[in-house]
Amino acid sequence: MRGLFPLQLGLRNLLGRRRRLSPHLLGSILGIALSLVPLIVVLEVADGMIEGITRRFLEVGTYHAQVVMPLADTAGLEALAEALAAQPGVRHALVEQQGLGLAAGPGGRSAVTIRAVPGDLYERDEGFRRYFRLEAGSFDLGSAGSLLLGRELAGRLGVGVGDRLRLLTLRGGGRGLPLVSRFTVRGVFSTGYQELDKIWVYVPLEAAGRLLGENGGSRFIGLKLDDPFRGLERRLGRLDLPGEAAVYGWYQLEKASYKSFQTTRALLLFIMALIVAVAAVNVSSSLVMVVLEKTPEIAMLKAMGAGPWAIGVGFTITALATGLAGTVLGLGLGALVAANINALLAGLERVLNLAGRAVFALLSPILPLPRPPDIRLLNTEFYLEEIPITLSFPELAVIAAATMLLAVLAAWLPARRAGAIRPLEVLRRA
Repeated sequence: MRGLFPLQLGLRNLLGRRRRLSPHLLGSILGIALSLVPLIVVLEVADGMIEGITRRFLEVGTYHAQVVMPLADTAGLEALAEALAAQPGVRHALVEQQGLGLAAGPGGRSAVTIRAVPGDLYERDEGFRRYFRLEAGSFDLGSAGSLLLGRELAGRLGVGVGDRLRLLTLRGGGRGLPLVSRFTVRGVFSTGYQELDKIWVYVPLEAAGRLLGENGGSRFIGLKLDDPFRGLERRLGRLDLPGEAAVYGWYQLEKASYKSFQTTRALLLFIMALIVAVAAVNVSSSLVMVVLEKTPEIAMLKAMGAGPWAIGVGFTITALATGLAGTVLGLGLGALVAANINALLAGLERVLNLAGRAVFALLSPILPLPRPPDIRLLNTEFYLEEIPITLSFPELAVIAAATMLLAVLAAWLPARRAGAIRPLEVLRRA
């Protein structure tokens, strides 16, 4: 029993004689739990946003990698793309040419990025189909005058499926005269990310020469690999390429955006971690109160032969149990909120908008108030339409271990103070 004494003391400090949780430690448990909830939500939401935006860029934007041959024409690039598609680890290889233009419709004009792609892109690329959702029409680039554009861009220009659209381009990268071409809208799409839907138009690859010229814009081979994340640079180095060809992985192409996402994530997590650290350190003040309350009991235990080490370990176990209880409760609540964040945000938006309309209905007969705009907590102009959430259990385990470690470290001074209590002085004061 002597070896179990510190454990018994620690649990007794936590639960008390009547098996009721100490009110001081209850506050610490709730503090740790409530501080972990925003940390978990921020972690999972940030990871989900970064993953969702990154995968959309990879599958419908930059591809997993790009092969560039400055002096090759379209026919030469197509022959190289066929050779690359047959190499191990390569799922798809296709030629694309991009350039800038000005789109004009009945509703206005807008600068656009023109993407000239093969007409069978939608059928060939499963990853592209996963994030490229057709809102109207079809992926029809069978004729030279066909065009697809994003939902936001279509609304801005005031066009829909079947309407005519004008594209103003400069052949030869701006060294020639402006060229106005007419296209028919065959489809309106959404990638789930409005920053992309505002600027992209798709035209057939055969129309690139007429719109941009052979040397206009950028022309490359887009590669889709079996796994774009593991060992990408190593596998790209194994590709059999001509000497004048250069290959760039997605991280090189989107390094600035990805670094910006990671920096924002790190700053948010740092702020949330400080809140958790303050809550964990609060265990120290709670234990100080427990030590003051139990000073006579500690004196009696020491008078009966309990050593300073056993007393200190007992209070350390109390801190560990407090941190464990707060961590389990906080991780559970945080994971629950994070897993349902899309539904929670949508529900909160509805409640706030209903409240705003109710206030407007009550006050508008008395005061000349403008009608309140709809509140959007997750504005799709800057974020994804829906946040993909995947709980990362290794990260949750690290957070749990760090929180309990902080709670144990915070218990060092109170535990040392409890172990240093002198029974004679306490009994003399009593």
